[in-house]
Amino acid sequence: MRSALVRALRGICSAVSLLAFVALFLAVEARVTSPAVLLGLAAVGAVSLLAASGRSGIRRLLGRDGDGTATGGDPPAEGDAWLDESVEDTPWTDRADRARDEAETDWPLARLEPALDDAWNRWSDAALTLGLAALGVGSFALLATHPGDDPPLGLVLLLLFGLNGALVTLPFLFKED
Repeated sequence: MRSALVRALRGICSAVSLLAFVALFLAVEARVTSPAVLLGLAAVGAVSLLAASGRSGIRRLLGRDGDGTATGGDPPAEGDAWLDESVEDTPWTDRADRARDEAETDWPLARLEPALDDAWNRWSDAALTLGLAALGVGSFALLATHPGDDPPLGLVLLLLFGLNGALVTLPFLFKED
């Protein structure tokens, strides 16, 4: 019972962390949010990431491995063993897609998935779907009560991204593990 509760809390925290960091990214890109809101989103994201995956998740997000050094990528693929292909026989597009000669990307959102990978579960899918749906419904409510004829484009985009994101993540709730 306790381990099921811990898994559920870790999953919910990982989804909250993902939503907070994506909201932080969107808020920074929109440049319409106060610094207090940005710091609050960063704090919620960091605390929930720490609760979900521990210090190793924070290190992965920052692009560091366990000993504090910057992580390099995985070694290049040696070919597809399951296809019995050598590197020379593998199409160049496959090699380019899998090649990781350079260090991990500098974009923190791209490093968020590996940081949350260990804690992600069905509860994360549910919390992400509900969070995106709440974002879409909240944006719709703000649009409906907006005074004036010209609604803010940001709210329209949040409405579309929130509801579409919830619809896209909905099938993950019903997948078999």
